[in-house]
Amino acid sequence: MDWIPTPARRIWAITLGLCCLLSMIAAHPAQAGDPARYAVTDLRVAYLYDDPSEIDWPTLYYLNDTYGCRVDLIRVIEGGGLYVTGRSIAEKQLYRHDIHLPASGTVTIDSTLRVAFKERRPDIVIVGAVDPKGHLAVARDYLINLAPDPNSLFNIQKIYQLGDQQASAGSEAVVLTTRGLYSQYNDRMRLEIPLLLDGYSSFEKQPPQLTRYSLIKAAPHVDRTEPDIVGALTPIRLDRVIDSLLTDGKLRDALGNRARNFIALFTLAQNVVGRKRVESVVQGYKELVQLDYQCRSQRALSETPGLLSYLSRLVERARSTTMDEIGMSWDGKIAIRQSPHGPKVKFTARISVNGPKEIELSYLKFNPYWDTSTVFLDSTSRKIEPHQTYMREFLVDVDRRYLESMRPESLTFTADIVYSRIPLTVTSSIPLRETPALNVTFEPRYHFVPPSAKLAVDKLVSSMRWRVRIDKPRDYAGPVRLVLETPRGVFAGAYKQEIELEPGKDNEVLEIPFSVSNLFEMGLHQQTIALVVDGQTIAADTGQIRVASCTVDDKRRIAFLADTTGALEDVLRIAEVGFYALTDRSLWTAELDAYDVIAIGSGAARLYPSLKESKSRLETYVRDGGSLVIFGQPYDWPNNALPVSLTPELEAVKAADIANRIPGANVLSKPFAINTDELLESLRQPTAVASAVVVPSERVFVTPSGAALLSVSRLGEGQIIYCGLPLLEAIGELNLEAIHLFANLLNY
Repeated sequence: MDWIPTPARRIWAITLGLCCLLSMIAAHPAQAGDPARYAVTDLRVAYLYDDPSEIDWPTLYYLNDTYGCRVDLIRVIEGGGLYVTGRSIAEKQLYRHDIHLPASGTVTIDSTLRVAFKERRPDIVIVGAVDPKGHLAVARDYLINLAPDPNSLFNIQKIYQLGDQQASAGSEAVVLTTRGLYSQYNDRMRLEIPLLLDGYSSFEKQPPQLTRYSLIKAAPHVDRTEPDIVGALTPIRLDRVIDSLLTDGKLRDALGNRARNFIALFTLAQNVVGRKRVESVVQGYKELVQLDYQCRSQRALSETPGLLSYLSRLVERARSTTMDEIGMSWDGKIAIRQSPHGPKVKFTARISVNGPKEIELSYLKFNPYWDTSTVFLDSTSRKIEPHQTYMREFLVDVDRRYLESMRPESLTFTADIVYSRIPLTVTSSIPLRETPALNVTFEPRYHFVPPSAKLAVDKLVSSMRWRVRIDKPRDYAGPVRLVLETPRGVFAGAYKQEIELEPGKDNEVLEIPFSVSNLFEMGLHQQTIALVVDGQTIAADTGQIRVASCTVDDKRRIAFLADTTGALEDVLRIAEVGFYALTDRSLWTAELDAYDVIAIGSGAARLYPSLKESKSRLETYVRDGGSLVIFGQPYDWPNNALPVSLTPELEAVKAADIANRIPGANVLSKPFAINTDELLESLRQPTAVASAVVVPSERVFVTPSGAALLSVSRLGEGQIIYCGLPLLEAIGELNLEAIHLFANLLNY
């Protein structure tokens, strides 16, 4: 290189160095977060989103890896009952929660978030892309107004919302280099996101170069000008929690010192390697275990809401990290075997050591739930050297009656081990008879019956059917029993009570005939259906039933386009109306004039693509005397589908805001006179309704914006009726006036 001039030689050397550095970075992609960092962090981030394809993965992985934050992805899904599903990668502190709401909309957002934050409130809430008409916007507004819980150890410190990416960053905004974070954590995302979202892979689309989050709420003590989402928040507050719960004194100093020692040792472990790292983790775990024991022995601390569960989570996380560091793996398998002398439990214990130091196995124990004494399977102290494995099988006699337990942890085996004079306990447990994931529901959960004649004797006067659905895992098989309880005056007919569920099916649907006598009283009544397996009630559902008139002329021929929930078909079937389900092809080929009424359910345009091209056929149908009844539609209703202009819009109103412009309208008086106050009973509080601008039309119910909730448009010999009221939802609650209005719409 002597022939290269000195300045050029320097430039060449710098360039070579940069190339080597870049090649090293490319050859060593970002690894998963340090387990020690997860163990010494109690920060939680809740990320609220509507659309999985819009999740800001780079930002979430940045918070998870850099600060060790636990990340909970939360989405609200409408449909079904109130329950939560999800997946997790617990060792990486990544969790997904899908909160399912009943389609009736009776569950409010506050109860929904109580489900999401059941364990504890998060420290940081990040709100993703918001649909102004969706659940996320309501949740955001609720959290902004949510007051701190004085009884909780943790409360929300910051709420961020995805901001306008074109706007300049203000003093209360955070701007992240999303494209760079995406490249940094791409390997982790490819491996982990499909595990969280069932193979979902749309995260691979290139994110924006920068992402801006606006701070929309902060606790009073939080510095709003911090340039980072976490900012000045302390990653772990164990020592502060202990100090806040105790007054000055030796106990506070002792426990506080243990908390600070644990934090310091696990923090040190993140910056050292080899034996020093292992020793720091082990000593830190010892401090935390002793702190947990002392807190549980102090009554004032053990009765503090949330403290013991908080400590348990920290101990479990630290234990997992410690076992990884000392190179120990534990596998305890439990099986039940039949023998000539009765059932026996076989327990197989396997401990492998791959770390730098031996492990001492002190005891192997069986902890029967029916007895306070412990059964020692192996009490001989043994040392397991590095790169060695200990494996033994044990047979345990268990009385048959104890094997019938439905307890969540009926068989529990523990191993007590010692590493550097520090005790560790590992556990294996299984329920003896796991509760199968079965569910039973009425479809739908309501029923109304016509009034029976007042007879002098108790005589059956009407016959109907309940539809019941049993949901089960596809591979589940076995006998189940249905137990039905009915109110007075309702009698179930013959139905199959003992059912053999077969593998390969997700559900089983059956019908139960029932009859009603004149002993059935007015008002709301409940019936229940229970699913019993081996004498244990596994699932149950409650339905409502009442007497209500929904008389529709027998000569009227009714067709319908289904709504997205199936509620319209349910109501037509319960009303015992003769109806015909139209298909998408029927809109083009069927003789529409064969029907007196065509009912169009909510969201039908999404299920029937041909609807937006059927304007001319529907206009001919109406002009020739047909009646179109259109229930509340979403904002994406096609404007060219009808011979009138119909523009729906979601609007929040309450009953007092709705004006009745035509009190004597036929739709409110024939054949049933509608009591408006009782009809609008479910709208006492502001509720989202599908109001619409319908031109031309006679507006019966009008919202403050001037849009119609009930209107009639006359065209030739027929008419188009629009009903944006939550009518089918009100029928689901067995509102009498809603049932009567439904009959009026079909009889108009």
